[in-house]
Amino acid sequence: MSVVPVNLEDVIRSHIQLDRPNSKGWCNVLCKVCGDRGHKGKRAAFNFSDQAVSYHCFNCGHVAVFDPKQNPEIDERMIKVLHAFGVPDQDWKSIYLNELYVRNLKGNFQPGLKLINNVKIEPAEIPLPSHFYKLGPDDSTDKWTIIARDYLQTNRGVDPDGYPFYLSTGEGEKENQKWVGRVIIPFYKNEKLIYYQGRSLVGSAVRKYLSPDFEKTRVMGCFDNLFHDTDAPLYVVEGWFDAYSIDGVAVLGNTMSEEHNAWLAKSSRPKVIIPDRYGDGARLAYQALKQNWAVSIPDCLSRGDCKDVNEAVVKYGKLYVLKDIVEHTATGIMAETAIKLHCKKKR
Repeated sequence: MSVVPVNLEDVIRSHIQLDRPNSKGWCNVLCKVCGDRGHKGKRAAFNFSDQAVSYHCFNCGHVAVFDPKQNPEIDERMIKVLHAFGVPDQDWKSIYLNELYVRNLKGNFQPGLKLINNVKIEPAEIPLPSHFYKLGPDDSTDKWTIIARDYLQTNRGVDPDGYPFYLSTGEGEKENQKWVGRVIIPFYKNEKLIYYQGRSLVGSAVRKYLSPDFEKTRVMGCFDNLFHDTDAPLYVVEGWFDAYSIDGVAVLGNTMSEEHNAWLAKSSRPKVIIPDRYGDGARLAYQALKQNWAVSIPDCLSRGDCKDVNEAVVKYGKLYVLKDIVEHTATGIMAETAIKLHCKKKR
């Protein structure tokens, strides 16, 4: 049986959403050992170096280190951290079982190897920030509710009551202020919150989209569309609004991660990638070709009057756009030719 490298870092990342590493390589979190609620910010962090894992909380002082090159056993202090963050015992204990498997297979000790069918790709559940509040009804007097509802209906062609959108009060930590003036899109998988984005409602914003500061390689928009019981194609796009408009999934950028590929492979539906007209959409399309998936560049995008799928749906309607997508779906050389023409027009 084939094996692939995996270690305690992979197990931790599959259950805990971590901030991006700082300049010293530490990924900040709220400490679950002492139950820190973050009044002074995130004062705990994980650090990953080769196969070693370190944890340090500046609030309660708890320190734990696991380095399989020095000692293959996870000590009580690290186990306390894993329990506090809700990492199931069977996941970190399986490291020992796989080490034994590899040792028996090759006759030597190679820590950190794991069976390929056990690689973790499940996104971690996260809490909803306390400064978020549900988008109100159409008779609301809240300024941002009025603006957000108009934006969703007019600019995006989305029913404001058809999805649990949020807004922000900006209360609490100073950094919460940056979420004010944005309609917040929560991402769910099996009804569990796994991510969120905030789309600016003002034209002067430097960044149109704002996201929490942790990795999103396991996250997709409209996740549950992966497993709909249908033979219809699964459309893969860049942004959440695009996916929501045509019942597809979004990879939140112009590239697919290994985890995205793994999730898409789990769906039995034929995959069709629809790249954006602007940006580096070709990167996503060429990744699709390597997977022998189809690519569609419908007329409403290639001729330049719409920049993405959502804009096309708002302008022409969902049924027209789906028909346009089907008529311009291609594979192999035909798809590659369409991508080159599309990118030439984009430049």
